[in-house]
Amino acid sequence: DSGTALHSETVGRYAEATARGLHLPSERVERIRLAGIVHDVGKIGVSDALLRKPTMLDEDESAEIRKHPEIGARLLGGKELHDLREWVIAHHERPDGQGYPRGLSDNEIPLEAKILAVADAYEAMTARRSYSEPMPPEAAQAELRRRAGTQFDSRVVETFLRSLDREGALA
Repeated sequence: DSGTALHSETVGRYAEATARGLHLPSERVERIRLAGIVHDVGKIGVSDALLRKPTMLDEDESAEIRKHPEIGARLLGGKELHDLREWVIAHHERPDGQGYPRGLSDNEIPLEAKILAVADAYEAMTARRSYSEPMPPEAAQAELRRRAGTQFDSRVVETFLRSLDREGALA
């Protein structure tokens, strides 16, 4: 739907700006932007009713949603997409090891997946959803800082926030 498309495009822009802020090579920056656009492709395997549910998810529903990184990785099965596949499957992993689907921690998580995680979370917090109103940008930025080192990579969070400042909230 158009909301998903806008979310994905925005995550791609945020991821690109963060990758540039980390001084990654331009080809890699472009691959990270593309990964941002396709990071949620696995949600095609999740029911629309669940994706649009206006209330909290129960345990079974949460488990279904948590399958989307693996579904997305399977959809990105071509050899030329190997890098994106690895980043997409890991974009909900956390430095503290409490993420999914593999429970990776810190150095086991690709930098590109850490970038996607921050970009995805910020966009989700600041956009209107069927189940929530958008958070003010300042509150979302404070939440990223609060979760830096546990849910998000600290260096990526700080680079992302500098990118927001430098690029006028990436409008």
